[in-house]
Amino acid sequence: MDIYFLRHGESLFNFDSKNDFIDCSLTLNGINQSKEIYFNEYPKHYSLIICSPLSRCIQTLKSSNITFDHLEINHLVREIYSGCQSDLLNENEKIFIENEEQIQQRINQINHYLLEKKQFNFSNILIITHADLVWNLTAKNVNGELFGTWLDNAQLFHWKQI
Repeated sequence: MDIYFLRHGESLFNFDSKNDFIDCSLTLNGINQSKEIYFNEYPKHYSLIICSPLSRCIQTLKSSNITFDHLEINHLVREIYSGCQSDLLNENEKIFIENEEQIQQRINQINHYLLEKKQFNFSNILIITHADLVWNLTAKNVNGELFGTWLDNAQLFHWKQI
């Protein structure tokens, strides 16, 4: 089972960091980026898409030419909680900053969750998510320093096979 990432298209925050709404939308450029995703060696069809619940990820999927058999909206793959100055995703949601231990716990949960998906014989899974989460999921320790993969807006990436 191959696991791929897709980072959402350009968001209002990516365009202007003063627009720090947690659930900000894509810009017109972000919509266009989503329509023009560069597939090259990547599939256009996925057995399962696991998508962050934030609007910019859902808009990226809706604007793209990606097809799929199954779709899951999953909070595990949403943006890393780093705080913000303004809006909340949900009226009752509390914003807190995830520390390194909490981020690692979430990374472990995601890996465990994906291993559980093997029993359903999905040939490939696409995770539509955010740059910080991709970086943390791909990070490797080299001489005491972490190095991960940064994705551009609307960039696809093959992560691993499990």
